[in-house]
Amino acid sequence: MALLEINNVSKHFGGLKAVDQVSISIEKGQIYGLIGPNGAGKTTLFNCVAGTYPPTSGTIVYNGEDITVLKPWNVCKKRIARTFQIVKPFQKKTVLYNAMVGSFIRTANPSEAEDRAMEVLKRFNLGSKCNVLAGNLTIADRKRLEIARAMATEPEMFLMDESMAGLRPNEVDETLDEIRKIRDSGVTIFMIEHIMRAIMSVSDKITVIQFGKKIMDGTPHEVAKDERVIKAYLGESYGAA
Repeated sequence: MALLEINNVSKHFGGLKAVDQVSISIEKGQIYGLIGPNGAGKTTLFNCVAGTYPPTSGTIVYNGEDITVLKPWNVCKKRIARTFQIVKPFQKKTVLYNAMVGSFIRTANPSEAEDRAMEVLKRFNLGSKCNVLAGNLTIADRKRLEIARAMATEPEMFLMDESMAGLRPNEVDETLDEIRKIRDSGVTIFMIEHIMRAIMSVSDKITVIQFGKKIMDGTPHEVAKDERVIKAYLGESYGAA
């Protein structure tokens, strides 16, 4: 049985079909990529899974349970965490405070929440910056903090929305290593990313969507060679490579 099943999910905003009958099945332990042009509906689909938007139609089943109509906080309690395209920490609060926001989903005890948050911050090389205001962090460290805050919720599935956007090549490589370590710790990852070398190198399987519709899914090699994907998104030069 798949860990996450997205079954014919659509999300309409008036006459706009942002997501149009998309189905995706993600197995436990996978790193699963979602790619497509800007405006294809990728983040809207994430928002449906995370409970931000209720789907117009279709169902979302997680670990055998229908979570289609759950609110975001209840989805998180089911052990699904997420990051966002635009990182928005509590800038005037410390790094530790920001991480504790995540850990409070599992405990109401401040001491336990702090211990869990510190453990996660150290894991992502932010322990020494626990008392720094989040607004003073570099872009790379803000991205790490976003990941750490999500991981503090102790997820079993992690939705990562462009967690490498704006990073330098060496920082992308470091983030890829972190993503693999997260997967190796037992967390299934569903990720959106526009950096093709990154998502192609780390994903077990990829779904491509355009104008809200699924074009195809397959291994990174299959996706990179598919004429529909090349024409719609990757470009002829990528296919030739």
